[in-house]
Amino acid sequence: MAPGSLYYELCELKSWGDQGDNKIEVLDTILFKKVVQKVGIENTGFVLDWNFKAINDSVTKITVGIVSEQKSIKNRLQVLTGSSDFVDSYKNQMIKFNNKLIDYTNSFKVYINGESTIPEVKYVSTFMKAKRSEKASKMIMANSDLYLSIPRNSIKQEGHPVIKVKHWDFKSDSIQFDFGFPVKNKDAIVSNSITNYNEQVSQKALKATYYGNYKNSDQAWFALIEYARINAIEIEKKPFEIFYNNPMQGGDELQWKAEVFLPIK
Repeated sequence: MAPGSLYYELCELKSWGDQGDNKIEVLDTILFKKVVQKVGIENTGFVLDWNFKAINDSVTKITVGIVSEQKSIKNRLQVLTGSSDFVDSYKNQMIKFNNKLIDYTNSFKVYINGESTIPEVKYVSTFMKAKRSEKASKMIMANSDLYLSIPRNSIKQEGHPVIKVKHWDFKSDSIQFDFGFPVKNKDAIVSNSITNYNEQVSQKALKATYYGNYKNSDQAWFALIEYARINAIEIEKKPFEIFYNNPMQGGDELQWKAEVFLPIK
C-alpha cells in the first residue's frame, strides 16, 4: 500500500484491541507521513506514533513507537530486561493489524503504466459529494437515476462508466465528483437537477490499471500520487476512472478492470 492509503486507514481507526473497546483519538498528523494516536483503556493509556516511508509506489515501510502514558519509565526498563508484558501485548496487536492489511491488499492489484493520455469523453452524469470511502455506494445510488434518464431521453450509451473527481479535500478526505456514462447524442440530453452533460478533454496524465472490487479503486490514486512524487512529476489530484466490468454480474473481483488517471500539470 502507498503511504497515503495507510495514512487514511489509520486516521479512520476508531478503536484498538480484540474487543474494540479501546477508543482512539488522533493527536497529530503530517499528511501521508505520520499519525500520532492516543489509545485509552480502563486503567491506563498509551500513545502510538506511526511513521511511513515509501519504498516504491505501492510498498511502504511502517515504524511505530508505543509509549504507556502512566508507566513509561517502568516499561522502558522492562523492555531493556526483556520482561515487558506491555510491549508483548501490543506487538501481538500490531501483528494482527498487519495481517488485516495483508488480507486487504491481496483483494486488489494496481499496476502503474506511467505517462499516458486521458481519452476524450463526452458523458451524461450526476454530480455527488461524499467521503472518499463512500464513493462506491454513491455510484450505486446514482445508477438508477442515470439508467432511467438514458431511455427517457433516447440517449445512446457509448462506452464504459466513468468517474471524474473535481475536488478532493485531503483534510476531510471528501470528494466532489461526476459519475456517468459516455454518450453519442448530446442534443437528446435534457439537463436537470440530477443529470447533466459533461466533457473530458484529452489530457496528458499518469495511468494505472486496477483489478479488484471498484470500492477500492481509489487505492490506485495513492499509488499514482506516490509514483509522481518519486519521479518528480507535477500532477493535479483530480482522478479520472473508467470501469470496464459490470459488478452486478458478479464473478471474480480480481478480474474487474479499471483504468485510473491523474492529470499531469
